[in-house]
Amino acid sequence: MILSQPSALSDQSELFDLRDRGLLLADGVFDTSLVSDGRVILRDAHLDRLIEGAAALGIDLERKAVVRVMDTAIEDSASGALRITVTRGAGVRGLADDMAASPTLIARVSEYSVSLTPDAVRVHKSTILRNPTSITARYKTLSYTDNIVALRAAVQAGFDEAFFFSPAGHLACASVANVFVQMDGAIFTPPVGDGALPGVMRNWILCRGRVGNCAVSERSISLDDLRSADRVFLTNSLRLFQPVSAFETTMFNAELPAGCAELRAELLTN
Repeated sequence: MILSQPSALSDQSELFDLRDRGLLLADGVFDTSLVSDGRVILRDAHLDRLIEGAAALGIDLERKAVVRVMDTAIEDSASGALRITVTRGAGVRGLADDMAASPTLIARVSEYSVSLTPDAVRVHKSTILRNPTSITARYKTLSYTDNIVALRAAVQAGFDEAFFFSPAGHLACASVANVFVQMDGAIFTPPVGDGALPGVMRNWILCRGRVGNCAVSERSISLDDLRSADRVFLTNSLRLFQPVSAFETTMFNAELPAGCAELRAELLTN
């Protein structure tokens, strides 16, 4: 277990086994959550997601170990961004070998303002396709190369974010967020079958079933659907809600749908 608090870059060194499969093979999962007044927002959902992701990779991870790491990491933090990383641990050379002694857990709280209201973003279509059958599309694994490359390409093209599409041409997700599209008085988000990551915020909104007066449900979203949308917004566990002002040359209403402010307040106060 490695714990780290916000500090100068020169103080970020920790002892780490260079045989760790997370370092060598991206063999692991992670979770990022928002800490407000010493409380992890949607704590149980984040714990569940991390445990499920580890199980999908065949990593034996005890919930009580994650809880202990989480509680220790945030005990002196009033607010911020908590990242917990789980790797299979140190092992011998080879892809198939599973002789890691025990998982490595790394927890770090970074500075992040809970009161931050994210600005609207302009989005670029990534040339990288999202593979709905890949385990990296269904769980937050340490293999984030596609996300990094797609976001860098979007920024270099003058945008703020990238959208991934499936090989069938359906919208999947953004590089670090889920996507919601408002059309004709209803709000839709891409299904997991189209490559959407089942994010914690996404699942919370779907379980509620509404944002303001708009019903929320899953639906495949084509490129034409996206371009004809009234509003588009993103969700993730740190930004919570973020409006999209444009998808390439298509402009949207840059205000979040009615009801998002109330949902945000509910998350931060309950």
